[in-house]
Amino acid sequence: MARSQARSQLTPAAAADTAAAKAEARRLRVLVPLILGLLALALGLKAWDERQTAEASRLIQIESEARHLAARIEAAGNVAITAISIAEGGSVPRAETASLTPGIDAIVSLRDASQSPETSRLGAGVAAANRMMEEGALIGLSAQGDIVFLAALDERNPVMALTQASQLIGQPGEGARITLLGEGNTFGTGDTSLTAAAAAGASRPRIISTGGTRAAIACAPAGSGALSVCVAVRQPLLTRADLLSFAIFALLVAAPTFTLFGLSRRLSLRQREIAIQETRNEESDRILGLVMRGARAGYWEWYQGPGALFLSEGAADLVGIASSGRVALEELLDRVPVESRSYVKEGFSKARSIGWVHLTFIAQTSPLRWIEMRGSVSTDPVTGTTVFGGIMMDATERKQAEDRVKTAERRLRNAIEGFNGPFALWDTRKRLLYWNRAFALDFGLQDTLRPGMSHDTVVIARAGAVANERRSEEDMRTTMLALRNGRWLKMVERATPDGGLITVGIDVTENVRNEDELKKQKEKLRRAALDLERSEGRSNELTRKYSEEKEKAERAALAKSAFLANMSHELRTPLNAVIGFSEIMTNELAGPLGDPSYKEYAKDILMSGQHLLDMINDILDMAKIEAGKMTISPQPIDPIDPVDAAMRMIRRKAEEKAINLVLEAEDNLPDIDADHRAIRQMMLNLLSNAVKFTDNAGTITVRVEQRGTDIYFGVTDTGIGIPPEDLPRLAQPFEQVAKTKDRNHEGTGLGLALTKSFAEMHGGRMLLSSIYGEGTTVAFVLPIGGPSALRFDIQRDVA
Repeated sequence: MARSQARSQLTPAAAADTAAAKAEARRLRVLVPLILGLLALALGLKAWDERQTAEASRLIQIESEARHLAARIEAAGNVAITAISIAEGGSVPRAETASLTPGIDAIVSLRDASQSPETSRLGAGVAAANRMMEEGALIGLSAQGDIVFLAALDERNPVMALTQASQLIGQPGEGARITLLGEGNTFGTGDTSLTAAAAAGASRPRIISTGGTRAAIACAPAGSGALSVCVAVRQPLLTRADLLSFAIFALLVAAPTFTLFGLSRRLSLRQREIAIQETRNEESDRILGLVMRGARAGYWEWYQGPGALFLSEGAADLVGIASSGRVALEELLDRVPVESRSYVKEGFSKARSIGWVHLTFIAQTSPLRWIEMRGSVSTDPVTGTTVFGGIMMDATERKQAEDRVKTAERRLRNAIEGFNGPFALWDTRKRLLYWNRAFALDFGLQDTLRPGMSHDTVVIARAGAVANERRSEEDMRTTMLALRNGRWLKMVERATPDGGLITVGIDVTENVRNEDELKKQKEKLRRAALDLERSEGRSNELTRKYSEEKEKAERAALAKSAFLANMSHELRTPLNAVIGFSEIMTNELAGPLGDPSYKEYAKDILMSGQHLLDMINDILDMAKIEAGKMTISPQPIDPIDPVDAAMRMIRRKAEEKAINLVLEAEDNLPDIDADHRAIRQMMLNLLSNAVKFTDNAGTITVRVEQRGTDIYFGVTDTGIGIPPEDLPRLAQPFEQVAKTKDRNHEGTGLGLALTKSFAEMHGGRMLLSSIYGEGTTVAFVLPIGGPSALRFDIQRDVA
């Protein structure tokens, strides 16, 4: 309509030709009887045709309304399916998704809804959903008047969404009724006198009479067709327009002057033709507008005059103008950035001479939008004037895509230029399209290369920079080039999908040099092999002697271990008696000893015996370990228990030197699969060493914590520390920090060796770190899973 109005407003209405009308009146006086008869017949036929046309237009309108309502229901169905997918995705509960989705009252699975009474909305929805699944429908109607949207994301437990039908279809106007038909259920709203007509349904738009009521009805399917939307409107047999037409007919027939009647008739026909033409234009504009809006486009017309730019609704929306229709060119320019206005104005000015318009500019909308205007000159079929017309499109996505392509091309060019090897691109006829700087520099072609050069010409031109060239035996499309500057290039050529060619070069100078060096090494290896063959006889003799000496050493080690084990066992028997009797004498169990010095002597004997027993036990344990006879009994234990037991045993010695003994244990430690006695012995060895080498009033910290899949047992003291050069040998048997002749601490030097051996038997490792003069940390790490876990080598961390 806006387009037709714009055309009619641009030209004045044509005046009637008075002289022609008078001449026609004189002719009509002669033909009065004939005109009366023909006029009556024409009026009757015209009235009938107009009535049929009006009813047909009414049916089209009603059908359009039904399709619009069906489309609204389908759109709501898409929203419901999306909401169901979000809810079933697990990120948002169904109830919250339903509350946040406009028009959706509930989202529930059929399994949950089936627990509701059959007379409830959910119960009725389940019944409708079951019928929908049988028919394969996704949209249906329940007996409670709810529209049911079904989504079978899980075939075992489909999910449905409910919404009240009245919310989607709204309330029709007076004399109309909207009815939903589906799943054997009916829901309607509006004029109740049209209930029977609307419920009857119709496969095509038609006019029916039921119960004495004449109505126009049209139906449209929603979704897969299980639900239909029917619109019924009263259509009386005689309308006010019909009565008016009959009155005009009577007046025209009874008119005394056939000349005026004929003139009125002629003008009436002309006006009717214009109205029909305008109606057709409006319909075409409506259809075109729907298409344009769907394509985010609109049409425009320019009549080369001030205020003579016509914009459709879609075009006005694209440039951000509030209303469609006629606008001034300046109003369009106001929606264009200042820097682009001269470009747009110049494009319209040039259009007068070249006959077409093609502009691309930014519209100041929110967000900014790229607009493309295309059009050409034509003649308006209504006014006969010259007019420019065309379409206006949203080119934002295309411009963004072009920008992305340009950015990708720029990045690709930068990457190719940044490639330190030669690169060239050829077209399908092997003509040069693009090359990088390295291609020109490596072959000395800076002043020679130009686009369009043939492949053969470039090969000839680069010959001056090539000292040697040979093709690869493995790939005929690969060539090795030796440049005169001493570099080697591996040139590879590959075809592109469009039939072109890519040439890529890789600097393989180092590879070639390595190959030459490899050849030299192979020659040296060959000579060494010859020397080895000559010395093979001597090597066999040395191997035999080595095996004999190894067997002797192994027998000696076994003999030593057996000797130590036997000697330790033999010494423990009398030593136990010495310790027992000295303890009785110290405690005076058999009575007073008399002189107090005897008690001191007995105490010294007891301490010396206990020290000797500890040394013998350590020697015996080490001998068993070296002989392979020491075993452990791993079982799940609390890692704090053996640590606490060892601390209780050493606490008296620590208190004698006023040493602060601290336990730092991590909470909720898991049980460890280990030997309780072995862990207690390891901790006792570490604590004994820490007490020995820590000065009075020092601090010893015991730390137990979980580190990944291991349990860490550590003892840190503030003692004298260990020199770095002594760390590597301390875990060996009988090794101590001080030399034998000047050491001032008692011990055998087996404590760390035993700790290391016990840790390895558990599948763990011992850690040793120290800062000389500040303190030492000795720790062992045992796997929670016990000896069956992966074993690690001992690591020493020297601070």
